[in-house]
Amino acid sequence: MCKPSFFEKIAPVYEVLTRMFMLGTFTSIRKRILSEDTLEMKVLDLCCGTGYITNTIQAKEVVGVDFSDAMLAINAKKERPSKTLIKGNAYHLEGFENNTFDRIYNTSASHEFKRFDMVIERAGNILRSGGKFYLYDIHQSFNFFYKMVVNTVYRYIVEHNFMWVHSKEEWIEMFTKAGFEIEELDIKRGVFIYIVARKK
Repeated sequence: MCKPSFFEKIAPVYEVLTRMFMLGTFTSIRKRILSEDTLEMKVLDLCCGTGYITNTIQAKEVVGVDFSDAMLAINAKKERPSKTLIKGNAYHLEGFENNTFDRIYNTSASHEFKRFDMVIERAGNILRSGGKFYLYDIHQSFNFFYKMVVNTVYRYIVEHNFMWVHSKEEWIEMFTKAGFEIEELDIKRGVFIYIVARKK
């Protein structure tokens, strides 16, 4: 995981950088993620950053968790009566009781975690039965060209060699082991993966 100081520095331009990072999928993926009716749900935006999901989703209660003060400060500029922001680490989601949330979202952040399987396992505890985990991030393709892009441009230029990515098969295994069933899985632009996993 990159040091918190890195995110403190890039927070003012984080959305611009994320738009570039997502290779033209910034708007379409968010629209796809938010296409269901969540008005009566309690949702968690895990690694919420400056508010990609937090400040757009319509829900009964929205909780955003991030470990960067600067990111949270920018996120907080958009006030919403249903929104709560918490400084915290996705590895240690203390303070949330089991079966708390209907939906959990994690976008463009899983690659920061060496053991994201631990995050998924904890998410499975705090999700209600039938709740869903939405994930969108880089994935490890077996295609030579896409693999080269991920392991050169993204790894060294974008992430300063602090990056852990997984193949489609590895993602399926992680979610299945944590008690989830994959409802949707889609590869976008050759280097990103979109997953909707439902807690059994």
